Amino acid sequence: MFHPAARWIGTDRADVPVIRRRFCVNAPENATLTITGLGYFEARINGQSVTDARFLPVISDYEPRDLSTLAYPLFDKLTHRVYYYAFDVSALLREGENELTITLAPGFYRQHEKTEEGDTSFGEYLKTIYTIHAGDCTVFSDGSETWQEEAIRYCNLYYGEVIDPAAVTGEAYPVTVLPAPETALCPAAGTPDRVIRTVTPQKLHTVNGRTVWDVGENISGVVRVTTHAAAGTRITLRFAENLSPEGELNFHTAGGHCVSKNGRPQIMEDVFVADGTARTFEPTFVWHAFRYFDVEGAIDTAEVLVIHSDVDVTATFEVPHEGATFLYDAFLQAQQNNMHGSIPSDCPHRERLGYTGDGQVCAPAAMLTMDTKAFYEKWITDILDCQDTVGGHVQHTAPLMGGGGGPGGWGCAIVLVPWAYYRQYGDVDMLRRCYEPMCRWMAYLDTRMENGLIVREEEKGWCLGDWAVQPLPPAAFVNTCYYIQCMRLLEKISPLVGRAEKAAGFAARRAVAEDAVRREFAPFPVEYGGSAFAVWCGLAGQELADKTAAYYDALGHFDTGFLATDLLFEVLFEYGHADTVWHLLSGEEAGCYLYQKRRGGTALWEHWTGGFSHDHPMYGGGVRTLFTHLLGMKQHPDTAGWTRVVIDPKIPQDLPWAKGSIETPLGTLSVSWEQTEYGLSLTVDAPEGMTVEGV
Repeated sequence: MFHPAARWIGTDRADVPVIRRRFCVNAPENATLTITGLGYFEARINGQSVTDARFLPVISDYEPRDLSTLAYPLFDKLTHRVYYYAFDVSALLREGENELTITLAPGFYRQHEKTEEGDTSFGEYLKTIYTIHAGDCTVFSDGSETWQEEAIRYCNLYYGEVIDPAAVTGEAYPVTVLPAPETALCPAAGTPDRVIRTVTPQKLHTVNGRTVWDVGENISGVVRVTTHAAAGTRITLRFAENLSPEGELNFHTAGGHCVSKNGRPQIMEDVFVADGTARTFEPTFVWHAFRYFDVEGAIDTAEVLVIHSDVDVTATFEVPHEGATFLYDAFLQAQQNNMHGSIPSDCPHRERLGYTGDGQVCAPAAMLTMDTKAFYEKWITDILDCQDTVGGHVQHTAPLMGGGGGPGGWGCAIVLVPWAYYRQYGDVDMLRRCYEPMCRWMAYLDTRMENGLIVREEEKGWCLGDWAVQPLPPAAFVNTCYYIQCMRLLEKISPLVGRAEKAAGFAARRAVAEDAVRREFAPFPVEYGGSAFAVWCGLAGQELADKTAAYYDALGHFDTGFLATDLLFEVLFEYGHADTVWHLLSGEEAGCYLYQKRRGGTALWEHWTGGFSHDHPMYGGGVRTLFTHLLGMKQHPDTAGWTRVVIDPKIPQDLPWAKGSIETPLGTLSVSWEQTEYGLSLTVDAPEGMTVEGV
């Protein structure tokens, strides 16, 4: 932990200051550096980095700030924390004099240029606190340090870095001792970012003096270049998801239509200034999201570093079907590209926000297919921290960075994500931790009702039902369906956490809302996914599911927002309409996944027709049903943690075979089936300790 006398130190005079401290030790066998920073920090001892993790500390709601300056003003009281890290630095120390350097960068903490959600900045001073325990020697931040400006002359998470080695003067300045932030210092949590893999891009052509390169896929990360250009040569790299018909970068979908506070288009760009020596340039404190980049200036080589939270794909999925395969692959690509700082963001370029709507839709699929237990444990903490401690309101982004949404599909993440976590990992302690916050949220929703329907959220904010398609189902209908479903879940959760006496109260409140929805909206609309909400929350059943299947069989494509799309997969599979799902996955017109692939998509899009981001996982929530329904890997409804499984595949008539596997807390569960002339051949391989039924 930190020494009691350790102080926060820093400066507001540079984008990327480097703090230096020289100290002497007798080289010990065991030495630990405990450290954190605001915003990002990178620590080195004697020139060697203490970790290969990037963008530390992981994102949180760092400390209090004025929320009335957001685009949708808030007056909530939140909970704040900053994560700290303890690194074993024994191998980096030497006997005698050593040097600790801490490079600080703005990250999300000091962010004034991007203002779409209003002023989301936390503070002006970049700062750090540290303690080194080395045997009988203790060194800690005390204000005796100095800081220097070094090669990174400009750094903004949404725009890029400017690196100029020749600008380093070596002049040192005293640090400022700063008040401690009003926050809780907490041990490291979540899953940090790392360089996951490298890609060699392909050079395409030169347009207007800029050489255009193709990575071959949408990725998040940076480009590392080598050059021996003449001193003073500016090498500029710009990044985009698409090309124009003329072969130039098209910045629109990655944020180029947005403007900064000073009117500058939000274009991702790095600038490297050569100094006449052979050099390698690589940004340190930003990531970009792109498929294409162009280069102005002479370089020798370019290498793409794919960077995101270090979550491995643990599932496998194979079918002889292009649409389903693309959906699975494109979801994984988009989801991983949007995992930074241990939050699931909406897009990794324009916004980079942990939207609770996108996050709750994708969480079950991500938990099934990736090693995400630590990742989501931390993000659930963010959701809890961003609940108003007075009124129970839950924000649309976690950590809170502004943004619009609605009480159902967004705020109900405080119930839906912990429930998904419990079901996946069998961790009832997570439900115990979240139970009272869940109850406060449902009580808040009661105050947003009129005649049993949720009709508003916060004043001057949004109250969406669904998003990303027009027209949308009525917001009051969608939000009240989410209320009903969350009440059902709380009826189940209450006895699990020792609060069985509360279940009847939830059931009674649910019944009032059910009557209100039936009174106001029945017969339920089928188009735009309206029926999916009604069936999902138990207001309707087989008859409406059959009408839904008939409607989409005739339509041939999705006309749904991202919330309804996720639920539509489940409803169609669950009520015996696997052929309808397959019909939709086989389509190539606008509103189909293959429409995206035919136009070069490698990650899922934000809109069915391609407007805005081409790296948005939210339309991929239905990937979970490829495992739970198509392959038939279902947990028994009364269990969690995959201790008891019912194998019940829902098989499209025209699909000859399918196979896949997931990692459960007990081990690998794999299922394969094949339709033969003799009937269905089904193979299940389950780990020891798992009860398997239905085979």
